[in-house]
Amino acid sequence: MSRRAAVILLATLAAGVGALLFVNRSGLPRLARRPRPFLRVTPAPPPIVTAPPGATPLPAVETVRVTLFFPDQTGAQLYPEERDLPKPAGGSVFLQALFAELQKGPTREGLIPALPAKMQLRNAFLLRDGEAVLDLAVDSGLTYGSEEELLIVASLVDTVLQNVADTTRVRILVNGEPAETLGGHVDLTRPLLFLRSVVAPPPPADAETTPAPSPTP
Repeated sequence: MSRRAAVILLATLAAGVGALLFVNRSGLPRLARRPRPFLRVTPAPPPIVTAPPGATPLPAVETVRVTLFFPDQTGAQLYPEERDLPKPAGGSVFLQALFAELQKGPTREGLIPALPAKMQLRNAFLLRDGEAVLDLAVDSGLTYGSEEELLIVASLVDTVLQNVADTTRVRILVNGEPAETLGGHVDLTRPLLFLRSVVAPPPPADAETTPAPSPTP
């Protein structure tokens, strides 16, 4: 075989291999993108489900334990409250569930709801750069004092950052648009970090173990 013929043959083979790869490329399996983790919380103990005699026991619902933040009756600081929720299927659903639990209010004595009844959640989603977005539906007739507004914002921000993994800040929108504030007090023009200064410090470790003083005889 002459050199020219060999070159032509090699070129033809290369073109054929290239065409074959191009045709089969769409049929190659793609690597699945790993879903972004969104749960920072730990699984809660499974509930005990009992069934009547002879009935098939129902599967236990998988739950997670979350930490919510509510103000006390003085309205000065936020306090944590834990509760168990059904494990959510995704980040947006998780944010909506957290907002719904804040709307229900606290169960602990001495705490009060942080969110006004007329404040709703229009949408919520997680961005891949570690930012959570809450789009609030806010009635234009609502008014807030500076402390009340701070507690509303801090309750939302701290609850999200406490429970949602890979999230470092929260952006709050109002009625689908960027807003300067909710009521003229707290700056919403930039994403917000954990407002730890608003959360009451935990009691000392020995606070519950310190014995009560003996009664005077």
